[in-house]
Amino acid sequence: MIIGLTLPITMWNVNDCQYRTNNICEGFHNRLNRRIERAHANIWSFIKSIVSEEARFQHLHVQMNTGATHRSVSSSSSGIQKRIDILMARYKNNDID
Repeated sequence: MIIGLTLPITMWNVNDCQYRTNNICEGFHNRLNRRIERAHANIWSFIKSIVSEEARFQHLHVQMNTGATHRSVSSSSSGIQKRIDILMARYKNNDID
C-alpha cells in the first residue's frame, strides 16, 4: 500500500507551517554528535554534552529576550520563498492545480 495515496493532501502539505523541513532536528542532531565526538560515548561525556547544550539554549533565550535579531535570510532563499508564495497564491485562486 502506498501511504501517500491514502492520506489527504492536508495531512502532508506543510506549506502553511513555519518550519517545512526537519532541518532544525537535523541541525540539533549534528551539533550533538559533534559535541560528543564519539560513536559510543560514555554517560559522562553525554551528560557534559547535554549540559553544554542547555547553556547554549539559555544563551539564545537571553538573546531573544533582549531583542537580538536573527541572521538575515540570503537573497537566494528569499527569491525561492517569493516564488513559492506566488505559486501558492495562484493555487489558492485556482489559477493552477
